[in-house]
Amino acid sequence: MQIENRSGEPVVPKLKCPVCEGSVDIPDDALEGELFEHQECGAQLELVIENGQLVLKLAEEVAEDWGE
Repeated sequence: MQIENRSGEPVVPKLKCPVCEGSVDIPDDALEGELFEHQECGAQLELVIENGQLVLKLAEEVAEDWGE
C-alpha cells in the first residue's frame, strides 16, 4: 500500500507505537503482517489494516514448541 502526497510523491507514513506512543517510520512498500522493531522502546510491532487504516499492534510472541 503506497501513500502519496498531493504532488503524487511517495510518503513514508509515521504510525504511533501502541506501547510508548512514539513515532514509527513505515516504509512505503510495507505489507500487512510485516514486523517492525521500534527503536525507542524495543517493542516488536506488526503492521495491520483496520477499517482501511494502517495501524501497528504489539506482535504476538511465538512460544517454541519442543514437541511436548
